[in-house]
Amino acid sequence: MKSHPWLENLLRPLIIGAMFGCIALSLVELVRLLFPTWNGTYLIVGCVLAAVEANYSYRLIQSQDLRGTDRLRFRAVELGLFFLLLRVGRYVGRPWSEVLADLQTWPHDVSNVMDMETTAAFVLALLSWHVATQTLRDLDRLDEPPERHRYYVPPMQSLTHRFFWGGVALLIAAGLTRIGMAQLLNLRRPSVPGLVLNVLLYFLLGLVMLGQVRLATLLKRWQAQGIKVADNLPGRWIRYSLAFIGLAAFIAFLLPTGYTMGLLEVVGFLLNGLVVLFSLITGLLFLLVLFPLAWLMSKLFGNPIPSPPGRLSARPILPQSLEGTPVNWFEVLRSLSFWVVAVGIAFYVVRSYLRDHPELIEALTALRPVQTLRRLWTAFWGWLRGWAQAAGERLPTGWLLSGGRRRPTMEPFRFFRLSALSARERVLYYYLSILRRADRQGFPRRPAQTPYEYQTSLDPHLPRAHREMESLTQAFVEARYSRHAVESEQARRVRTYWQRVKAALRTMARNTDL
Repeated sequence: MKSHPWLENLLRPLIIGAMFGCIALSLVELVRLLFPTWNGTYLIVGCVLAAVEANYSYRLIQSQDLRGTDRLRFRAVELGLFFLLLRVGRYVGRPWSEVLADLQTWPHDVSNVMDMETTAAFVLALLSWHVATQTLRDLDRLDEPPERHRYYVPPMQSLTHRFFWGGVALLIAAGLTRIGMAQLLNLRRPSVPGLVLNVLLYFLLGLVMLGQVRLATLLKRWQAQGIKVADNLPGRWIRYSLAFIGLAAFIAFLLPTGYTMGLLEVVGFLLNGLVVLFSLITGLLFLLVLFPLAWLMSKLFGNPIPSPPGRLSARPILPQSLEGTPVNWFEVLRSLSFWVVAVGIAFYVVRSYLRDHPELIEALTALRPVQTLRRLWTAFWGWLRGWAQAAGERLPTGWLLSGGRRRPTMEPFRFFRLSALSARERVLYYYLSILRRADRQGFPRRPAQTPYEYQTSLDPHLPRAHREMESLTQAFVEARYSRHAVESEQARRVRTYWQRVKAALRTMARNTDL
């Protein structure tokens, strides 16, 4: 794969250095809570320079092929310069007389050279240097074939884990800094206003780097498969990636930055508001019916319209918080927007996971409480449909479970229960789900290909599941085009073939992501 010197020698080192600078900035701000007068700028600069320097030292060792004693000597000089620069960095901004007086004590007292502050700063800079070196090694491993041993970790997975744990450390440090040590055990914490720029910058740079790594991985895979790639694809990839990151940042700006109201509290306020609205509508309807009736009775019997006892309140009783204060509806709507996004993301993640693991759905639906709920829901929906049909209406069946006749479906990826399908439909599902998985990994079935022709084209990529794929294809053709019944025992055997082919596709996906 073609290398880009500006990418390896400029862009990647700057991104990695800036990300470590974001983490160091949060740590420095956290320490300043305990020591407000401490100037930790030199530590931030030291971590950034250590991460950037790790790139050039790593490239130099690779180009010079340093080994053994030469490599250890080079590393010792490198680490010694780190320590010296950090020690000198402590003197920035201090008077020259104080600096000279401290330097004169070095030959007589070694503890003045390696004090606790300098040692802690050196450890953090050394950690930045080491993690940056490991990141560069993983980036170089993207072009190498995978190793065949049990402890092998793909480089893309290693990069993602390192980015995730760096973000965890950054969020913890930034959160403790914003909240403050005194408020850590206080359950009624104040809101945290403002934008944490270094946290935003860290995740933006990390997403940019991971997106570029993903593009390089795909280009390598397509090149190995002989697939022609459009010349403008890298540019369009960058533009779409930046647009996606900008959209995520825009949504983040819309979400509340303080502590939101609890989900149950928000739902309670909304239900309370609906009850108030329903009461107002009911009261208006009651008045519209009562006054004409009272006017008619006064005309017939000559009695005047009685005045209502007491004074009616002109304002409805609005919902209040637990403390008795009026509700801030803007805060309710802002919290509602947050919970809608959070619940939507959680639902999407769970739904995507279950779509990729239908065997888990089958195991869950086999539980007795779930089956009981399903029977109750089926009975209720059947009663509702019967009532609607008796009234001359017809309810849509769609995705709702009903006790009526099911229509065979050829779309295997809707959210449904495998146990609710017939044996023939389960066989069709197993085969079509394999087609979908293979298509996502870059092996789609062409419209003109028969199932057996597609199996022949897919076999070289599934050396460990060749017979299973053959049996699965044969079972699909039989279930799709024959008229004889498909037994449940046959569907269980096909499920075994499906699981083995699916496992082989997962292994192939992990290997091709390298």
